[in-house]
Amino acid sequence: MGMTSRERLLTAIRGGRPDRVPVAPWGFARVDMHSALGQELLARTDPFVNIGLGCDPIGGAAWPLESWIEGPVRRLRLRLADRELTAAHTTTAQTTAATEYLCKSADDLRAVLAAPYVEPQPDGAAFRALQAEIAGRGLVILGFGTALNFLHDALGPALCCQLWAEDPELLKWAANIAGQRIARVVARACEGGVDCLRLYGGEYATELMGPRAWQALVVVHDQPLVALIQAHGAIAHYHNHGRMARWIEAIAALGVDSLDPIEQPPYGDLAMGEAWRRVGDRVCLVGGLDDMEVLDTRSWAEIEPLARQVLESVGRMRFILGGTSSSLFGERGARHFMRLAELAAEYS
Repeated sequence: MGMTSRERLLTAIRGGRPDRVPVAPWGFARVDMHSALGQELLARTDPFVNIGLGCDPIGGAAWPLESWIEGPVRRLRLRLADRELTAAHTTTAQTTAATEYLCKSADDLRAVLAAPYVEPQPDGAAFRALQAEIAGRGLVILGFGTALNFLHDALGPALCCQLWAEDPELLKWAANIAGQRIARVVARACEGGVDCLRLYGGEYATELMGPRAWQALVVVHDQPLVALIQAHGAIAHYHNHGRMARWIEAIAALGVDSLDPIEQPPYGDLAMGEAWRRVGDRVCLVGGLDDMEVLDTRSWAEIEPLARQVLESVGRMRFILGGTSSSLFGERGARHFMRLAELAAEYS
């Protein structure tokens, strides 16, 4: 009898030999998980099923944050003792993105982190309920932003990069507070039975801020966080978009168990086969095909040779064939993921 999707994914991540290369959509994107197509995707592929912490580790349980909807825009307002801060997220047919950031200055950042803080409780019950619902037909993974992700979410990339140039000690101070809060909440999640966690935020250093920021704002906080997760017997999965040729060994050195998405040229700068040869003895690599640019737009006749090329360039161990982990695909992409699973079975 073959492995379940959960068994197949965990075997690949832990360096074992699965019955076939897992094929892992990142969640269900624009497909309703409970629809007939969503259930078919769940049954025939090996999806990562993402869920959040269920709390805000930085703001805490008592943040006076208001939220309301105006058309396609979700607005936020934070009332602090000496100021009122606002933010906005706008939704289009493809995605949702920040269009206004909470902190407009260094003083705003100081005020946010000086606000009264009550440590929140992560929602382990929701994680366990989702695990029970999918019943081994995928791997539930709890995603959360790192300290650097918090800085960019609060300030926006432009101001964050400016402050890194003008006042790096401020960002180190803020990252230290954020990192400590995140670590405490993540430890609680692991103690509550969460066994697979995904960290994201390092790409702001690799794409925008450079090696000094990577060392000071990523390694200092993310490496101990990875060790904490693994000390609880859980999987530490890392997400990092963008150009990876310069960074793949640095990410592996964090000690992570798995990494997505390794975007292939021309979208990224590192082919999966080369990435696997460089770090595949230490890290399970996830990706190989682009959700939106390839799987959701091209014909199977175009996709099949690309998929075969990726499968033939890596070994059977420490590799999961997936997309860009952006969850942008629709029905066409879902059906191509299912055909990829059939192709992976052929290679087994």
